[in-house]
Amino acid sequence: MLEEIVPVGSADMAPRDPVGTTEASARLPAARRRTQLLDAAAALLAEGHVDRLTMEGIAVQAGVSKALCYRYFDNADDLLLAVAEREMGAVAARVRAAMNLAVTFEDSIRSSLAAWFDVLAERGPVLLALLSTPRLAGDLGERRRALRSVVGDYYGARAAAAFDLSPEVAAAATLILLAGIEGMIDCWVERSIPRRELIDIYTTMCVASFQALADDPPVIG
Repeated sequence: MLEEIVPVGSADMAPRDPVGTTEASARLPAARRRTQLLDAAAALLAEGHVDRLTMEGIAVQAGVSKALCYRYFDNADDLLLAVAEREMGAVAARVRAAMNLAVTFEDSIRSSLAAWFDVLAERGPVLLALLSTPRLAGDLGERRRALRSVVGDYYGARAAAAFDLSPEVAAAATLILLAGIEGMIDCWVERSIPRRELIDIYTTMCVASFQALADDPPVIG
């Protein structure tokens, strides 16, 4: 499901020119070299060095030549988008695993939120930098919307079944509630509210919202 939007493992794709022509590229397999460049760009993001996210800056960070960077990526934005795909893929994998383990609707919310917080705790500076950089507003924005749509369909279907709601009402409520996740992250990052408390608040709001809709169904259409 989520892998349809963000293919996990895409960071290990081969370069455009798989034949090593330099001494530097010969020392590492193609997949490891590509990962090294992605790691270098991610490190610059995590440290707040957005101004150094050029092919020259990434090459310096990785300790390789700029020419080598161009063997794997067209430009710095192409490389940056690959970082975003890798990081979002990690989020998708963790959330997908949590979804597969959940039994009840409430469990699915709690476990997926816990997985999301785990990834943020590990990769927060990189993820937050990716989400805020205007350089990826177009491409990354489209991927985020697609991912949100998939997650919304999943939870909308589960909510419809759990609370006997119409698919239209469940889908609309789910997408509205998903938008609140950014506020939850702000509370965690800016206000230092404990993640357990935020998970309780968000889960309680979700369950109560769907129950209220079940008790008094709105008219759609």
